[in-house]
Amino acid sequence: MHDFSYHTPATLAEAIALMQADPANSCYLAGGTDLYLALEHGAAPAGVVIDLKGVAGLEGIVALPEGGWRIGALTRMADIEHHAELQRDYPSLCAAAEVVGGPPIRNRATLGGNLCNASPAADTSTPLLALGTTVAVSDGEQERTLPLAELWRGPRQTTLAPSAVLTAIMLPPPAPRSGNAFQRLTRSAMDIAVVNAAVCLALDEAGRVASLRVALGSVAPVVVLVEGLESALAGKPVDEAACEQVRSRAQTAARPIGDVRASAAYRAEMAGTLAMRALQDAAAMAGGGS
Repeated sequence: MHDFSYHTPATLAEAIALMQADPANSCYLAGGTDLYLALEHGAAPAGVVIDLKGVAGLEGIVALPEGGWRIGALTRMADIEHHAELQRDYPSLCAAAEVVGGPPIRNRATLGGNLCNASPAADTSTPLLALGTTVAVSDGEQERTLPLAELWRGPRQTTLAPSAVLTAIMLPPPAPRSGNAFQRLTRSAMDIAVVNAAVCLALDEAGRVASLRVALGSVAPVVVLVEGLESALAGKPVDEAACEQVRSRAQTAARPIGDVRASAAYRAEMAGTLAMRALQDAAAMAGGGS
């Protein structure tokens, strides 16, 4: 690892000013679990490291007045994993946080860092996309919000300006009669996902599909939503035919590569299988069965 200067700003404005002074040679540090490896292998700017952990307001899980939750970008995976209200309303996110490495990693890794690392296999990205999450981004003068899907450009690439900071993740309030679930396939317990899938489902009073979002990870350059499912299944029961349609459409939507972890064909097939299983779990939570 090359030598670098290390800064611990106390405010967001100070952190952004440090980045703006030398953006090509600087990087932000959140938890550091991905950045340290990138620095060691020369895959990240190595001159200036700006540690955000001392910036007030970037950590914590807060209920929003209108419902839902605001999660500070520097909130650790361990805090999400063990948060009782999140476990009740967003079990898919908690299940994903629970499998990010082992306990020492989860006590360092942050939700915002996981998203900004922009890995298509990032476990928390998939349930957050299915849940309809928005994120808050600051340029030091104002904060704006955008749909999570607009954060990613490609593998390890975001749409953020060089000095911008992702400050928070906003979870919408759960709809009535809704459920969400996460499924993941790996070669070993702490390996990155071969495929992951998440579902957010809401049922109407008759127990039929009112809304449905299915997200897939590790099957494309970015985490993706399966298009067309909500309109195809709206007003229909979550039965065997619906499960088969989710399986088939998820498999078709997958555009994976083959690598040492799995072939492209296997990833596509398992994307369908995991999406179907997640739908069944979400339907059970929503009270619809399958």
